[in-house]
Amino acid sequence: MQTRSAERLSPGAREDDQRDYWFDLGQAHTAAELCRAWLPILCSMLAQTRAGLLLLRDSDGSYVPVAVWPLDLEPSYLGDVAGEALGKRQGAVHRAADGRVQFAYPLLAAEQMHGAVVIDLDARDDATLTQAMRLTHWGAGWLVDLFGRALLREQELRLANAAFVLDLSLSALGEADFAKAALAVANRLAQRLACIQVQVGVEKGKTVRVAAVSHAAWFDERSTRVNLAALAMDEAFDQRTRVVWPEPPSGALLITAAHRRYAEECGSRTLCSVPLEAGGRVVAIWLLERDEAFTAEELDLLDTLALALGPVLGLKLTADESLLAHARRSGRRLLQRCTDTSRPGLKLLVLLLTLAMAILALYRTDYRIAAQAVVEGAVQRVVAAPFDSYIREASVRAGDVVRRDQPLARLDDKDLELERVRWEAELEVALRREREAMAGADRVALRLAAAQAGQARAQLDLVLAKLERVQIRAPFDGVVMRGDLSQELGAPVEQGKVLFEIAPLDAWRVILKADERDIASLRGGQSGELILTSLTGKRFAFQVKTVTPVSVAEEGRNYFRVEADLSDSAPELRPGMEGVAKVYVGKASLLWIWTHRFTDWLHLAWWKWTP
Repeated sequence: MQTRSAERLSPGAREDDQRDYWFDLGQAHTAAELCRAWLPILCSMLAQTRAGLLLLRDSDGSYVPVAVWPLDLEPSYLGDVAGEALGKRQGAVHRAADGRVQFAYPLLAAEQMHGAVVIDLDARDDATLTQAMRLTHWGAGWLVDLFGRALLREQELRLANAAFVLDLSLSALGEADFAKAALAVANRLAQRLACIQVQVGVEKGKTVRVAAVSHAAWFDERSTRVNLAALAMDEAFDQRTRVVWPEPPSGALLITAAHRRYAEECGSRTLCSVPLEAGGRVVAIWLLERDEAFTAEELDLLDTLALALGPVLGLKLTADESLLAHARRSGRRLLQRCTDTSRPGLKLLVLLLTLAMAILALYRTDYRIAAQAVVEGAVQRVVAAPFDSYIREASVRAGDVVRRDQPLARLDDKDLELERVRWEAELEVALRREREAMAGADRVALRLAAAQAGQARAQLDLVLAKLERVQIRAPFDGVVMRGDLSQELGAPVEQGKVLFEIAPLDAWRVILKADERDIASLRGGQSGELILTSLTGKRFAFQVKTVTPVSVAEEGRNYFRVEADLSDSAPELRPGMEGVAKVYVGKASLLWIWTHRFTDWLHLAWWKWTP
């Protein structure tokens, strides 16, 4: 050891070591790297240094060596002086008979003990010791400043976390219902913790269903990802504790099968499920997904948020509970109050409600079935191209009202005019040959010339007929439903191609989309009234003509097409107008009208679940 100390104390070696360690000190990214570079620099600056040791406080409260000098040093012999300095929270000096001195300098920051610097050196006089202690005091400022900044960062982190908890709680309280509050919380959590996705689940029966997904206004509850997320949150719900996957090495033994399956199916690297409790019950579960592992500080923040937001989301969930659940809970409380001698006003209210229900059950009125309706033309006429040609003019487009024989479009007639001139010339030649054959009494030539004249006359009549149909005209008064040739001028059209679709203005029909729950009450011949969205001040009477026995699925429900004829026409009507139609189907009590769909659902549910 003496040889090694002498080598380190040589000027050339010391300068090389200082240069290397100073570089390491400047490039240090962590506290451990900084300490491992700082101690050799300090020891190289102290005269007659034999060894150095740096102790720092661990997370469990013990002090562990983080840096030694030289690297092969066995630091146990410096434990006495280090223990004295740490115990008394002040510097300690131990002198030996051979002139060796061991002294320990405590590292205090903000009244907290963070560790100690222990130096073993040959100090034959007090001046050497004093100089070494002074240099150690000055050099320890690096570490004290490091600890001070760490404490400041910790305090700033606590303040930031407290502000985030308060802000998130206020955001949840400010939302109108549980769904919006859960979505707002999920979005803020995903942004704060850099999560790929945050899902919020609530209890539904004995399972968990996903109620909100971060950055998603809508999601498919039947998707595989959502179902796997519900199963993963189910594990946290059943165990009533936070579940992290992959499990931390020192974590408690928890069931994580569903989390592992979700990660394998969805390609997730890290998952964390956190249950939120309020009033002794789990009101919601968070499932956080991201690429990096969650740190201990982030997990503590999640636990704090769960404690703060559990009651808030519990209130939102209670406010949004179903009518049946709310009525059941309120009914039990109401029944308890009604059976005692208190609250006479409440008993009077119950009596009035019962009387109102009896009146509604006995009073009968018209029962009408409402359905979405659209106006269509009773007849739609197709205007097609009479022959192959090109579009020359286009006078109308879809939505225009036209009159009978009004020009709609015009086809190009240049080729037809040339063909007309050709066949007129052919006819004139054939007639001249016919006259010459007649003058020469040549019957064969006469018959051949007559046949050629007939062929030319027929072709000329065909060309003249086409020229008469060059101008496309409206077949009757109506409105153009389809057709806009203004963007196709000069384009070729084939014979038979549909150019326009026209519906008359004096013949209309109404198409109703009747819900399958009401289709059993609709019959042909029933009357009703229609109010259009654009003509809310006028009612149109109609009569049901046909109930089509074919359903169409729209927006998750089945609708049947019902055709009806309008009794009266109006110049304001146009094809495609939409509104609401009501069909009169008979008389029924107000109570049945308002509740029959719910009772029908109960009957169906009872039939479904009873054996």
